[in-house]
Amino acid sequence: MRDAWKYTGPIFDAHTHIGSIENTSRMIAIEEEYGVTKQVGIVHDEEGFKQAKERFPGRFVYAKYLSLSDIAQYNVEPIIDEISKLLDNGFSIAKTWFGPRWRDYVDNVPSDFRINHPKLDLFYQALVDNDIPLIVHISDPDTYYANQYKDSEKYGLKDEHLQELEDVLSRYRKLRVQIPHFGAQPEIHRLPALSRWLDKYPNVVVDTASSRWMARELSKEVKKAREFMIKYSDRVLFGTDVVSNRGQGNYFSGRYLAQRILWETDERDTPLPIPDADTVNTGGTFINGLDLPLDVLRKLYWENANRLYFR
Repeated sequence: MRDAWKYTGPIFDAHTHIGSIENTSRMIAIEEEYGVTKQVGIVHDEEGFKQAKERFPGRFVYAKYLSLSDIAQYNVEPIIDEISKLLDNGFSIAKTWFGPRWRDYVDNVPSDFRINHPKLDLFYQALVDNDIPLIVHISDPDTYYANQYKDSEKYGLKDEHLQELEDVLSRYRKLRVQIPHFGAQPEIHRLPALSRWLDKYPNVVVDTASSRWMARELSKEVKKAREFMIKYSDRVLFGTDVVSNRGQGNYFSGRYLAQRILWETDERDTPLPIPDADTVNTGGTFINGLDLPLDVLRKLYWENANRLYFR
């Protein structure tokens, strides 16, 4: 780890996944080395969730994974019932995951499924009525569509997925939405479209997970990326997408290190400290730091997430 960083305050990681208490405790020990004192915890283990509330009071804002299969089958009644109980059960956020690979895990998906289908209207309205923010993953890197999702009949097209989400945003202006992975649009050629979203939908924020994706794409044109981050400094939350039960120490530390280099420094061509399968055969990923102003870093790392989740 670097001897000193430009930003020395606390960090709120707005996108992490937590499982057993043993794995979560190990993850937190490494996070604290990088200044993380609060985080969104997307829950994968009920017992770990109960123990985390006892062991780490005040650290987590908990997100509930909603049933992928129920939503994919338009079976909204149990989801609506679950939403109505989230706050009482200790959750503050709902999470859905519709990366294209979800079709590998759910059988008998209706041929007309899309996330903007009218059959899901009651689901979105329930989130609004209960004032529950939604973290919604809808798309993946351009590189995935080029390599892993070549079967567009099965997986669909990225622009179609983004359009479905925008249709939901346009219809539910009171729904607070956190879109992971820079709105799935950190690629430099997609930043104008993301700008339009942020201008048009004030209820939307994005996070900076994952570290590889952010470093790979935003490092390509530092000037444009830096201008974007400064212009939308109130709308971007720091996030890593780390999962507590994965990897050893470098799995966690490498992701925090990569982003801190990206946001805080003016380094050039610094090798990404974690593997990037998307560039392993093309020379690797290198970080070009954006050297963001301190006031922007303060919003990114701390103020924006606290404003959203500790109102």
